[in-house]
Amino acid sequence: MTETSAQTRSPDLMPLGPDSYTWQDFGSWRFNLMLPQAFVLQVSHPTIDAGVGEHSVYKTDPWGRARRSTEMLWPIVYARPQKAIEMGVKLYDLHRSIKGVDKSGKKYFALEPEAYSWVHITGYDATIRMHELMGKSPTAEQRTAMFQEWRQLGLLMGIRDQDLPANESDYWEYFHGMIKDKLEMTDVAKDLLAHNHYLEIPKPPADWLPDFAWIMTRAVMGRFMRFILRATLPHQYREKFAIAWTRNDERLFKAWCHFYRIAHAMTPKNLRLIPLARKAFKDARQHPEAYNLNNTQEDAHYELG
Repeated sequence: MTETSAQTRSPDLMPLGPDSYTWQDFGSWRFNLMLPQAFVLQVSHPTIDAGVGEHSVYKTDPWGRARRSTEMLWPIVYARPQKAIEMGVKLYDLHRSIKGVDKSGKKYFALEPEAYSWVHITGYDATIRMHELMGKSPTAEQRTAMFQEWRQLGLLMGIRDQDLPANESDYWEYFHGMIKDKLEMTDVAKDLLAHNHYLEIPKPPADWLPDFAWIMTRAVMGRFMRFILRATLPHQYREKFAIAWTRNDERLFKAWCHFYRIAHAMTPKNLRLIPLARKAFKDARQHPEAYNLNNTQEDAHYELG
């Protein structure tokens, strides 16, 4: 696919604030449990697979990749309004250089509208199913607000309005249609779903952790994370690509979710969040005037081409 012709968009962007559902969910530890399956869905898109396969270090430096992704994407949510807008533009510009030719000789470009929006589209499904599996299903009113926030975040990331489903009904039709008609079992998806993927992750950059301790930890956590990955994949995806999932697996996962819901309810709200999110909430409490979204109206320029 050829690159999109040059154009400049200057939308009125409204960053999300500490009162949003997104602030509560995006930086939660339980949302992190949904990210591996979202990444599998993303790299099952041929364009994303080509870009990740050529430009990412997801196998050789997974810890560094995770840290850089967090530092780039999470501040679009957990930052003061102007900073959030700037980080959205920075994320978009970062993808400008991700282009090339895939193994079949077809040109790819990370900013192809379908591919760039698909990464974000997997996030709403992950959020809703996170609540359904590990919490309490949102009410219709809550889902409406969450969906609007999801669209709002997509615009901050530089996704065009016309590339985002207009309502939740359109969203699910598009989401399931992509799984059915577009996604493939790509090379990167195969790597992530491989039996030994989590059992070969290199030791994190922590000098205090002995090698033998990491090997033992990885043996246990690796199997657990592979189980959680298979469990949280959409059933339609598992069925399409014949990913093993038994009735016993389902019973075990439901039991684990029951345990997790109890543990989550007993955990202080502050400790349910990753450090970056906790820091943002603290800043919002100390400087509420900095998050007055009614006074935020900035132009962001996304140049395609």
